Amino acid sequence: MMKTMLLVVITGAMIILSGCKGTNEKRGDEHLKEGRYRNAINSYLEAKNNGNVSTDFYDNFCLALVKAAEMESKKDPNSSLLSGYFSQTMKNLDKVVKPETAQEIAISMATVGKSQAAVDADLGTTLDGFAKIDSALAVVKRTGGAEAPIKAIRTEAENAYVARVMPEVLQEEDVVVREYHLLKIALIAPENEQLKRELNKSHIATRGYFLIFGENLGEKASPLVDKWGYVMGFPSINITSTGLTGEIQFWASTGNNTELEVEKIKLVSTRGDEVLAKQVGNGWCEAEVIVGKKENAKIEKKKTPFKGKGKLMNEFQCSANVSFTFQQGFIPDYVEYKDQYGWGRKYLGQ
Repeated sequence: MMKTMLLVVITGAMIILSGCKGTNEKRGDEHLKEGRYRNAINSYLEAKNNGNVSTDFYDNFCLALVKAAEMESKKDPNSSLLSGYFSQTMKNLDKVVKPETAQEIAISMATVGKSQAAVDADLGTTLDGFAKIDSALAVVKRTGGAEAPIKAIRTEAENAYVARVMPEVLQEEDVVVREYHLLKIALIAPENEQLKRELNKSHIATRGYFLIFGENLGEKASPLVDKWGYVMGFPSINITSTGLTGEIQFWASTGNNTELEVEKIKLVSTRGDEVLAKQVGNGWCEAEVIVGKKENAKIEKKKTPFKGKGKLMNEFQCSANVSFTFQQGFIPDYVEYKDQYGWGRKYLGQ
């Protein structure tokens, strides 16, 4: 009996202590209520270092962090303080107890992301802004909060971003450079209707081009866009309701020499259906050959014929006439080739 009573007393004392707020935490709550978020953070950190905090400590601590970030982002969306606020928030977010607090935190996170996405900055900064909005969406999904307000913030940020950058992109005369910048927009706002229309037109315009962006840009392309090891182009192409024929050319940038197998070239529809290529006639692959007698020998690039399989050297080309046959209703979306060294896609547009 005495042991049971002692256990009840100890348990009760622990509950009281865990729910009790010390001076620093109370001071932090006062600062938070009055909108003095940096002061609140400092008080909460002191309380945390002392070791005794209440059950709703992390709700208020995280809220103070994101509110401070929100205030800072309005003054300077590129402030170096933002990353510190967010890293601390993400470390402690799983300790937030109240769903309503999690919702408020998420909205502040999304608002900061929107502020960062609204400035004319490099791709990395813009992506970081949208990543914060996506993190906010993940928070409400995990805590059972309302997703609609966060999605609305993202849509608003996407539309503002597209409206800001699209006019300059569409003025670009080089079709390869234009596609590059459209693909950058697609990293951020893939469902934007204007982007979809412009990107589809661009895919049609660049069917015959190798999308080797660095050569046309005059600068290093982002690896998030320039990501294919095999780059393809169709110098000639004909699409009917039941088939696609044309000449397809490959450029390899995988760093490896490989064997191009025509029957592994895949045409994929807008619904994800697939058909494989058949080669028509002979193709060719570029190769370096020694020309001339020994004392005057030199290396030249020559086209060597192949049927079925050809030697595709790194930073060299291969070409083949191909045909794809499919049922009516199959709408070609892209051509894909993949092997152990790399992967490539060529979007065709409709």
